[in-house]
Amino acid sequence: MVVRVANMIIKTAYEKRYAIVLEGLCRKPADNMIKRIRDKQLRHRIFQASFKGVQRAIEEKAKELGVPVIYVNPKNISKLCPVHGALITYGNGSRICRCSKGEELWHRDVAACWNLLFKALQDDGSNAPSSVGHLPLDESPVLLGSTTTHDPHNPT
Repeated sequence: MVVRVANMIIKTAYEKRYAIVLEGLCRKPADNMIKRIRDKQLRHRIFQASFKGVQRAIEEKAKELGVPVIYVNPKNISKLCPVHGALITYGNGSRICRCSKGEELWHRDVAACWNLLFKALQDDGSNAPSSVGHLPLDESPVLLGSTTTHDPHNPT
């Protein structure tokens, strides 16, 4: 399954001449993820997940086809508004919240995808505007995602 997913990602990147952006994970990413989780079953499932295995599969296939892989620092990647750089605070296990500055609604995963892209384009991980010119980007920040306006409460 992991190899199949990696192949889909790399095939799309190769055909569209894109780079792959990945989070620069530490040696044991599951250890950091389970620190604040109290549910035993969820802790076990996270610990069993092969985050590094997925990255390795993507890296190997990307190397075969010459697709560039860019690693970015994942710190606060889903906690900052991609538009304003302001804090987004998620409460009660919600994955959707408002930007503290511009009041836009953001899904945690969508905000993370945009921030990964922006960090990769800036290549220093800062919040400074990128000097990169126009790049051919899909309108959707996620694989097979919708290309419509992001509004989690009013799907179109």
